[in-house]
Amino acid sequence: MDKTEIIFKIIEISIAFIGLVLVIFGWIVPHRNSIKTEKTRIQNDKELERIRWKKELIDKQISNLYGPMYALIIEGEVSFSRILYQLGRRCVIPRDKSFSDLPEDEQKIWKHYVDTYKIENQMKMVEIMRDNLHLIYNSEIPTCYKEFLDYSLGWEMLDNQKRNGVPNYYEYHYVFNYPTEFNHYIGTTLQTLLEEQGKLLKQSEQA
Repeated sequence: MDKTEIIFKIIEISIAFIGLVLVIFGWIVPHRNSIKTEKTRIQNDKELERIRWKKELIDKQISNLYGPMYALIIEGEVSFSRILYQLGRRCVIPRDKSFSDLPEDEQKIWKHYVDTYKIENQMKMVEIMRDNLHLIYNSEIPTCYKEFLDYSLGWEMLDNQKRNGVPNYYEYHYVFNYPTEFNHYIGTTLQTLLEEQGKLLKQSEQA
């Protein structure tokens, strides 16, 4: 084999090698891109699943717990304001008086409100809280939550005793003050959940 043939042979081998390298390189690059694409897809799927799971939780928190509770709070405030309007003052029982000191008509107005609206409204909220405790925001039960239960159950028990002839000190006015912080907690938490729900909707649309 002369030098010319050797040179051509080397060129031929070199061309074949270069072709092989190009083939390998042409396979590696798309393969690596495919792996990256698959990883991105998996990450996006996980993010979508996280958004979907969180949104489902928030939807339940709003529709089953905080939404109904807030509606009942507003309902209670409206009905109570009507009672104060009927009585013509800003409180039911003045500080220097007891329930028995009120005129008979005012006693009837308040008794009817307590037995027909107030206690029923509070016990509806207690039932909602009992059935949906697992939906509590951030899995943290605030102090006002427990205070409301104490207030509502205590009043219902004394009222039930009174109506069934069980002697007690109850005069249609529970000694514990209503935990107003509870109303604030329900309202602000509902607002927070609605805002989070809106953000998740945007994220799911953009994903």
